[in-house]
Amino acid sequence: MVALSDAWQKGAQQLTRDGRIQFANDPLNLLAVDGPANQQKGDGDAATWLPANSTFRCEYVARQVAIKKKYTLWVTPAEKQAMEQVFSVCAGQNLPTK
Repeated sequence: MVALSDAWQKGAQQLTRDGRIQFANDPLNLLAVDGPANQQKGDGDAATWLPANSTFRCEYVARQVAIKKKYTLWVTPAEKQAMEQVFSVCAGQNLPTK
């Protein structure tokens, strides 16, 4: 969900070694996808890449927010704007905890 490179650029370098391992293996941050979708996303954040399946975007962004909150990673202004735009059509979307 949150690419390792994106996380590193936005605060993961401040995590302990164990914290980085936990982040990389957190089920909340893992999602099985096909190779082409994973390559398209690369290390992009919500400002640069969203799933082609528009019905999944609310859950996708909610998981990204939950992960960044859990690991105290920051969000760029452009990323925040993209997240807000997605959430504007997500009535009642809650942040996942697991």
